[in-house]
Amino acid sequence: MTGWSREAVEALGPVTDVPTVASIFNVHSDTVYDLIRRGEWTATRVLPLGRTLRIPTRDVIALLFDSEPAVQVNPAVPTQCHHSETSQVKATQPHTSCGCTPECGASVRPIRGA
Repeated sequence: MTGWSREAVEALGPVTDVPTVASIFNVHSDTVYDLIRRGEWTATRVLPLGRTLRIPTRDVIALLFDSEPAVQVNPAVPTQCHHSETSQVKATQPHTSCGCTPECGASVRPIRGA
């Protein structure tokens, strides 16, 4: 990698072109085009837009700069809770990873108009 920092790659916007990605990886652009054409380019996604190819900068950033796994946030839809399997969580406390309170006597009501 040459003089490309994370901030410089982020400043490119959501997508960039193949010659810029080749510059980031410090290879010739023909090499990247050949790998894409042969289906051997697995470093990032390739977005064909008409006759041009675009590479998501998010993929480049994840490949080069994200050495740690992504921090998992609470899911938008809670998963099945396993309070009984976890000895650290008491049955009356909310489970921090799923946000539920097991068997707290809550009732399920039908949605209006359903």
